[in-house]
Amino acid sequence: MPFRAPMWLSVLAYHQRTLATIIYGVFVLMLFGFYVYSLRQVQKKLWGIRDVWKAVGITIAILFFSYPAFSFDVFNYIATAKVAFLYRENPYLVMPIEIPNEPMLVFLHASNKVALYGPVWILLTSLPHYLGFGDILLSVFAFKALVIAFYILLARLIWKISNNAFAVAFFALNPLVIMETLLGGHNDVVMMYLALLAFFLLQKKKLVLSLIVLGLSILIKGATVMLVPVFVWAIGNTLKGKKNNWNIIWFWCAVSMYTIFFLSPIREEIYAWYLIWPLTFVALIPGSPLLRYITFGFSFGLLFRIVPFLYTRQWIGITPMIKKLVTFIPPALLAIYYEIRKNI
Repeated sequence: MPFRAPMWLSVLAYHQRTLATIIYGVFVLMLFGFYVYSLRQVQKKLWGIRDVWKAVGITIAILFFSYPAFSFDVFNYIATAKVAFLYRENPYLVMPIEIPNEPMLVFLHASNKVALYGPVWILLTSLPHYLGFGDILLSVFAFKALVIAFYILLARLIWKISNNAFAVAFFALNPLVIMETLLGGHNDVVMMYLALLAFFLLQKKKLVLSLIVLGLSILIKGATVMLVPVFVWAIGNTLKGKKNNWNIIWFWCAVSMYTIFFLSPIREEIYAWYLIWPLTFVALIPGSPLLRYITFGFSFGLLFRIVPFLYTRQWIGITPMIKKLVTFIPPALLAIYYEIRKNI
């Protein structure tokens, strides 16, 4: 019997839209409630890094076996890997829809497109592809396991660089990161781990290796090409014997990734998981509360972009306007709140 979404989930999504919308909204609000609680516990020194790791571990255990209900990307990854490693075709030339009787086609949102990601990602997908043994359900969990492994690696790297439990909590327990990585299985944490690793290696003065790793990151998805100017500046300082101010470097990395985040509608639209790009560096910047407030606001608003679709099951009509409002109003309000609070 082919793998399908659970019947109750389909009934809930398509026939009980109001209930589905309420359940989703309550779930997101609960995640943010726990997120704020966790950050405050860390700030008050009531939680240390072990407590943060425990929270991360529990979250992974709960969400690993969740169905990727809000994105087709995991299924697109599986289909592209099958084109490359099962059918031995070039995924940049052959579309999944061109494969006769391919069972993955019923799960795909982009079956009429060639591979959307770089060759390094295609190569990495060989591991979950073979571990899936041709079974769709096993493949979904194998691909999620790959992404979660990089989520853990990225969180550990943030800890290594910052030695700050708040930085780890700010990134790893962020509801958007949790939803889009542990539940949705998006590969952005893979790209960002390699990008941050490149800067970490540069800190250790391993210049050639850092260049190679940054190149690998760019060949995952391409967005981290925006980090090249900052990286060149940092490597130039290193070659001249100047000391890098890493807080400034993290700031400009965040600005660079926010830039491509805001430019993403030129290609298609702003997707929630794109916030992982700047968020990785924002977590590392101490003494920058305004940027953290804004990032928190985007985290909150972006997760509600899907709400009008859940309720109407349409991407047209009023949905595009609501998506824009929920994306930009929360960070704007939090920025205003921060400025008022600072000046009182």
